[in-house]
Amino acid sequence: MSVPCEISVKTVAPAIRAVLAKKLLDEHDLKQEEAAEFLGISQAAISKYISKVRGKALDLDEVDEIQVWAEKVAADLVSGKMSRPQLVSALCQACKLIRDKGLICPLCWQRDSALKECSHCLT
Repeated sequence: MSVPCEISVKTVAPAIRAVLAKKLLDEHDLKQEEAAEFLGISQAAISKYISKVRGKALDLDEVDEIQVWAEKVAADLVSGKMSRPQLVSALCQACKLIRDKGLICPLCWQRDSALKECSHCLT
């Protein structure tokens, strides 16, 4: 049996990083190397997020709250208003938002159909 945090590590966290990487590149005109440095990951990881090799298990492009979150976080990173520890907290907030909205539920159900009865993330 998988628990939501385990699924989040494998699917939600990469999807969140992908949204944030896209914002840094598209809206702040950063190079992949620069975005990677802000996020504390490799340039190769950024490339995989942008080409949708990673972070594709959960599509967050239409989740307005995540898009607004990513715009603010990207702006704060570029302006120097956000430290690495603050980024960690922000990433955890985004993951909680995704769980609260029930967006992770279908991923849990795919791994274990008995979890269709689960409401852990929604409470």
